[in-house]
Amino acid sequence: LFPYTTLFRSPVVRFSASEVRKRLAQYYSECDESSQLLIQLPLGSYVPEFKPKGAAPNVMVLRRSRSLWWVAAAFLLTLAVFGAYSYRKAFAPRSTDKLWDPLLHSPASVLIVVGTSDFVPPTVKPVEAELTDHLRGPYHHITMSSAIALARMAGFLQANGKAYEIKDDREVSLTDFRSRPVILIGARNNPWTMRLTDPLRFRFDFGSLSRIQDRENPNSNAWNDPHTYESADSSTSDYALITRYHDSTTNGTVMVIAGLGTYGTEAASEFAVSPQYIDQLLSKAPADWEDKNLEIVIRTDKINGEAGPPYLVSSTSW
Repeated sequence: LFPYTTLFRSPVVRFSASEVRKRLAQYYSECDESSQLLIQLPLGSYVPEFKPKGAAPNVMVLRRSRSLWWVAAAFLLTLAVFGAYSYRKAFAPRSTDKLWDPLLHSPASVLIVVGTSDFVPPTVKPVEAELTDHLRGPYHHITMSSAIALARMAGFLQANGKAYEIKDDREVSLTDFRSRPVILIGARNNPWTMRLTDPLRFRFDFGSLSRIQDRENPNSNAWNDPHTYESADSSTSDYALITRYHDSTTNGTVMVIAGLGTYGTEAASEFAVSPQYIDQLLSKAPADWEDKNLEIVIRTDKINGEAGPPYLVSSTSW
């Protein structure tokens, strides 16, 4: 399953071997003098040594020696199996790794572009909105939900030792995207999201009805949010896109974390960094989806001014 030397470099195995040495030392310090067999596990080795103590053992001692040998062998076998299991568990790829590998393994740092462009909704004026609307609404410089999404993206990259930089949508050009992975946060307030996702199968459509359009079923309004601009007290659904694909224009991997509304953006960010949600994708996506371009549609419920858990609605890969 893996190289012998790799297994025994595992810290789990080294620690367990140290415990075996301590238990053997404790046994010989507490047992009576009738013990004629000395079992040792030398430092730097995982092969037990069996030595007689004093005179040559008689038949009774020989039987006992054989018994102790099998006990020690069984113990060390258990140690090896436990070490192998722990090694595989520690180094087994996480479901999030499958989604993030193209970004984490890129030699260039990740550019995170946060949507900050002002967009005043036609039915709500900033002066008439309540504080919650200012924090959540798309006309604010950066919404609270976008800030949460940004914190999750940056935290995930930081935890995986990946360098990144953060810019808002108004201070970047297409040149900044060249040959590097990019994460786009936000849709309506991020023109780069709108531009780069427009040719894809799942795209944002902010016409008379805010929706995610499926080009294979363009007349469907199943994924829409008619209350995008309403107060945070409205308990309706929001939809979002999580997209990861190689963009031929930028020659790099682009990941989109964006909702029809800000709640969708927040929920999409939670989905993208959480193994329990990525596992929803594993049961529906093709076996080799991690090596393909990917689009995911998720849904979240707005509950008392908060984004609810994300749910996988649909996905496509190519």
